[in-house]
Amino acid sequence: MTQNSIATQTQFPLFRLLIGSICISFSPIFIKLAALPPDSAGFYRMLFAAISLSVLMLLRGENLKMAQRPRLLLCLSGVVLAIDFMCWHRSIGLVGPGFSTLLGNFQVFFTALFSWLFLKQKISRMFMLAVVMALCGLLFITGVDWKSLEDGYKLGIFLGLLTAVFYSGYILLVKISMDDSSVNSVPAMLMVAIPSTLVLAVITPLNGATFVIPNSNSLFALIGAGVISTTIGWSLISSAIQHIQATVAGLILLLQPTLALIWDTLFFGRPTGGIEVFGILLILSAIYIGSYRR
Repeated sequence: MTQNSIATQTQFPLFRLLIGSICISFSPIFIKLAALPPDSAGFYRMLFAAISLSVLMLLRGENLKMAQRPRLLLCLSGVVLAIDFMCWHRSIGLVGPGFSTLLGNFQVFFTALFSWLFLKQKISRMFMLAVVMALCGLLFITGVDWKSLEDGYKLGIFLGLLTAVFYSGYILLVKISMDDSSVNSVPAMLMVAIPSTLVLAVITPLNGATFVIPNSNSLFALIGAGVISTTIGWSLISSAIQHIQATVAGLILLLQPTLALIWDTLFFGRPTGGIEVFGILLILSAIYIGSYRR
């Protein structure tokens, strides 16, 4: 293999991972701009994702045929993802797109915890240090006096962390499913999107929400969340990550919460002081360490 071909194989996955991370970073911004009830926004996000994934699957000449076990696991992961969106979209409304995304990335720690509990994977001292760093960073952002925070802000933090719990469950289910040789990435994502859409379709009216899209801006934001952030973002990342070293991939994937915080500041004027910035950097460092040092 020539040096040019090696460089090409390295650069293109890096480029796809970079663009995919940027696409996903806009997800909470699109949800905020959609200005819909949380579950309605989740429904349309997954509906547009399912439609665009179906088109992509057909263009690639693939189908939904796979073994029964991964099919069931992917359907279950879709249900878990729907619950994840129910928590995350509410957190976005309460604490903002940037902070809610940062909290959702605590999934790194919950994934390791679940892997230790159910898959008997070991947890290193470095990982424990990362957990402490993340909690300290959280204190720098919220302040030590928890009682001084508004009830809505407290609820937003709790829902953000609950998002991380369900997202870690979703990741583990998808990972187990993808280990089966009968599963390809785009059909797998579609198999996740379909039950997730159906669950949110049922939950939305039960919570008293409406499916009405108020204007074209909301429609474009929902299409952006479903097509750009979900279908394109997921596809680019899933096709690239297996070709990149875990340390490099972990660093690039940190663009998602970092950019979400930047977009939040630029688009919605999120106030960010020096102490809060330090807390954010501490959490991002902890997530990076925890993502590959277990």
